[in-house]
This record gives sequence, C-alpha cells and structure tokens, in this order.
Amino acid sequence: MSEVKLSIAGREYAVACEDGQEAHVIALGSVIDAKIGQLGEGTTTLEIQKMLFGALFLADELHETKKANEANEQAKQDAERAAGVATGQRDELNATIARLESELEGLQSAQQRHSAEVDDIRTELQQRREESEECRSELEKATAHVAELEQERKELAALLEDARNAAATAAPASGLSDDPDLAPALERFADLLETCADKLEAGTSST
Repeated sequence: MSEVKLSIAGREYAVACEDGQEAHVIALGSVIDAKIGQLGEGTTTLEIQKMLFGALFLADELHETKKANEANEQAKQDAERAAGVATGQRDELNATIARLESELEGLQSAQQRHSAEVDDIRTELQQRREESEECRSELEKATAHVAELEQERKELAALLEDARNAAATAAPASGLSDDPDLAPALERFADLLETCADKLEAGTSST
C-alpha cells in the first residue's frame, strides 16, 4: 500500500491507496479541492459543509455522466438492433434477388426452347408446303396425261367407228363380200381396235 497527501480547502490529508494509483488519487483530490473552492470562503461556513457540497457536486456530475453513458449504451443497443434488422432485411432481399434471377434464367431457357420449337415447326411447315407443291405439280402432270390418253381413246374410238363404217360400205361395193377371209380379218381388226380402246380407257381410269 502507498500513502499520498491531498490538499483540500487549505488542509492536508493523508490517504492510503494501492500501489500505482497515487497519481489517480491525487487527481481526484484536486477535483474535490476545486469543487470546494467554487463554494468560496466564508467565516460562517463550516469545513464539513464545504466537504458535503463538494461531494454533492461530484455526485451530481457522476450521475450526469452515468446517465449519459446509459443513454449512449441504449443508443448503441438500438443501433445494434437496427443493424441486425437491416442485416436480416438485406439477407432476405439477397435471397429474393437470387430467387428472381433463378426464375428469370428459367424463363429465358423456356423462351429459347420455345423459339427452337417454333423454328422446327416453321421448317416442317415449309417442307410440307414444298411437298404439297410437288404433289400439285405431279397432279397437274397426271391430269394432263389423262387428258391426252382420253383424247387418244376418243380418236381410236372414232377411228374404229370409221373403219367399221368403211368396211360395211366398201364390202358390197367392191364385191368382196363373197371373200371368205375378208369378214374374219375385219372382225379381228375391229376387235384389236376395241382392245386398244379398252386398255386406254382402263389406264385413264386407274390414273
């Protein structure tokens, strides 16, 4: 233990303190002496009263300091709570942003797939149009060919009819009716023409 001497209100006091605390105790004594000095000097004021008022001044300052510290501590706690709330809101906002970004990526991927499907459909539609155009062209060719065959059939039928009429007219006039080979030959020729006409007609119908 150490001992220091304090000068308060013109008197010295011996005060014991722990080793190393001498300067701190002397500083406190100076503060007390200054507070008592603020009371002034008077013959009617007792020394104990000065001590009391000095102690009251110090107690008041200590109280105000404590209140300020408590207010600062409360403000610190409020700030920490606000910071915690802000941190929670920030984390929630970050999570929301991450979720929205994920949904956006999903929508973009779906849009790309949809665009690819649309392109495939357009390509297939174009192919079907080309095939339809080819079929239409082939149909026009087939129709024209059928018309040609029909025309040939009509011409052969007319030729057959003319041949029959000519044979019927020429036989009596030429005196060939007595020829036994003429009639069968004309019949075979007529049958041949009919067969050709039937084949042409059958080909036209199947086409």
